[in-house]
Amino acid sequence: MNRRSVIAGTLVLLALGGIAGGLAWWKIRKMSAPPPPAFEMAESVEVVPVRSTSWYPTAKLVGSVFAIQSITLSNEVAGTIKQVLFESGSIVEQGQVLLTMDTSTEDADLAAAEANVKVTAAGIDEQLARLAAAKATVVLAQSDLQRIDVAVDARAASESARDRARADLQKAQADVAQYEAAVIRATSEVDQAKARVAQLKALIGKKTLKAPFRSRVGIRTVHPGQYLAEGTTMVWLQGVDEKAYLDFAIPQDQVMRVSVGQVVMARSAAFGPDPTPIKVVAIDAGVDRATRNVRIRSLVDNPGERLRPGTFVDVEVPIDAPADFLVVPDTAVRRASYGDHIFVITPGEKPGELRAHQRFVKTGATLGREVILLDGIKPGEQVAGDGSFKLRDGALVAPKAPPPAKQADASAPK
Repeated sequence: MNRRSVIAGTLVLLALGGIAGGLAWWKIRKMSAPPPPAFEMAESVEVVPVRSTSWYPTAKLVGSVFAIQSITLSNEVAGTIKQVLFESGSIVEQGQVLLTMDTSTEDADLAAAEANVKVTAAGIDEQLARLAAAKATVVLAQSDLQRIDVAVDARAASESARDRARADLQKAQADVAQYEAAVIRATSEVDQAKARVAQLKALIGKKTLKAPFRSRVGIRTVHPGQYLAEGTTMVWLQGVDEKAYLDFAIPQDQVMRVSVGQVVMARSAAFGPDPTPIKVVAIDAGVDRATRNVRIRSLVDNPGERLRPGTFVDVEVPIDAPADFLVVPDTAVRRASYGDHIFVITPGEKPGELRAHQRFVKTGATLGREVILLDGIKPGEQVAGDGSFKLRDGALVAPKAPPPAKQADASAPK
């Protein structure tokens, strides 16, 4: 091999090595260079500021409605039903006859007792006449005795005549006493006969059942011809009034928060969407041994019987003084098994850029469409509201226009 061939081969090898090295350097540089910027889609969400509101903690209780007046109508005496004069669910007025029972036996006994009153009253008249005659005999006997006393003193009559006159007077006086006792006895018999009449009238009256107050009757379960034992329940009467009682129970350690005259709030579908104020009128004297709760009685307006007795009503009772709390829309809070969180909106690196950052928070009570945040947020910060479910930590945010203003929710503190 000559020298020229060696030099040519070396040059070829060097040229190939240079080409390979250049390719390798270009590849390495390309791999280490940052990727070209890609387009990032901004998520459209509602951005709202964290605001402060005054709120007082409440105990959410369940109350039950009671009529101002209510009774279970039962019969005092046994008997057979003659008439039922009411319909199930109807309204009856005070004093209206609801039911009558058969009184044929009592009516016959009453007629006999009234006749007996007349007979005994006639007996009194007879005894009074005899008493008057006896008193007249006494007066005559006294006069005879006085004349005979004068005649005996004048020796015109014997002592035996005086003794006979004295005996006649004593007999007449004994007759007066006898007839006076007979009058008293006859008067007692009249009183006894009149008492028997009153007793029978009362018994007949108890077999006529009347409404004690204006009320609505329940479902009737009795019918004419039915025999009723004493104390049989016949129908339930609930007073019809413009007001009703609403009773609820509060734990014994919170009863000091309630006082007579205090107004608390009640919620029910019968009230509509807004809470209704109710006034506390009584607090039970003791604590229930089973539940350790104290029964509270309140008064609620009940026009048109919108609340039927037995209806359950939600009651909210303040258990602490009002305080300021931070609130956010309920759409801002994301619930998760690992903790509740929100997305705080902060400026990004570029001008006008907004980014979402996940932050865990401690939530409190829900006030209508807002949620109290107890920890993890500061006043004045902005959070993602409607649409926050689309966000991730560091996501680009495009604020959207807020929805039209709505009326304040009834449950929000005022």
